[in-house]
Amino acid sequence: MNDGEDVYWNSFLPAFFDRMSLVMRKNMTNIVSSYGLTSAHAVYLIALQIKDGQTLVSLSRFLDLDTANTNRVIKVLREKELVYDDRKSDSSKKYKIFLTEEGHSLAARVMDGITELNNSYFRDIPREDVLHMRNTLIRVLNNMNVDIDSYMGSRYEDPFYTHLHIIPEDGYEAQPLRLSGQKRK
Repeated sequence: MNDGEDVYWNSFLPAFFDRMSLVMRKNMTNIVSSYGLTSAHAVYLIALQIKDGQTLVSLSRFLDLDTANTNRVIKVLREKELVYDDRKSDSSKKYKIFLTEEGHSLAARVMDGITELNNSYFRDIPREDVLHMRNTLIRVLNNMNVDIDSYMGSRYEDPFYTHLHIIPEDGYEAQPLRLSGQKRK
């Protein structure tokens, strides 16, 4: 029943999202490149700006990224004096990561730069269309990841997904992403 256009669109949707992601990461890297950083580092700065004082494990879970990657990125951010930790000794295994004053400043610039970029991406697109697309993407994420219900509902996890909200296009109060089986708060 699909016509050729649907087959083409469906077949290349992953490539389409990869291209968008590549351009967005490149633009994010441009914001932090003068610090010798990339978009991978910028994501951690943003995460700590949103929720400072996370352990390596909680930061990894918040970003839904590998802990080994988090270790590498935090090491670079520490060397650049953008983060510090609250270790009692060098051998301490459990500690929290915090942004330095310069780290907070850079994270704020990254967030402002990304907001500016996103505004340019959605230029000339009516707000209602942007909200509809955003809400649709959140629903698609829910449909794609069958494990996200238990992941998001776990009291031990706080991934950034839990901060996504469906925004009614008619201007009513934003609704948190409600997954099947999840109770309303």
